[in-house]
Amino acid sequence: MAPELAMGQTIDARTDLYAVGCVAYWLVTGRLAFEGGSPLALAMNHVNTAPIRPSERSEMEIPAELDELILACLAKDPRRRPATARDLGRRLAALLLPAWTAERAEDWWRIHMPGRPLPVVHGPPELK
Repeated sequence: MAPELAMGQTIDARTDLYAVGCVAYWLVTGRLAFEGGSPLALAMNHVNTAPIRPSERSEMEIPAELDELILACLAKDPRRRPATARDLGRRLAALLLPAWTAERAEDWWRIHMPGRPLPVVHGPPELK
């Protein structure tokens, strides 16, 4: 839930981009951007807590530019997020990201299959 939605403030398309940021965070880390012991605690974390950089929570290397774009989507102030989905798409297309191969996808799911315990992350290892 985007902070402005939780606070009963005006929402617009950037509210949806916050949700995209949450999904992207999970896709690159296998973890939720925020957690809480109750629905209220979770909502308050979305409102008040800065997310940990995805690259600090992943065993896979995450390019700094992708880290920054995901964090931009998760900005507490909607004015600091990409203005539109088209803007986000352009910014994502401009990133020079390593190819996502079937092998990398299998490795990701082997680690992040729902129901499996999460690995302890001490720092991102190098990509193969």
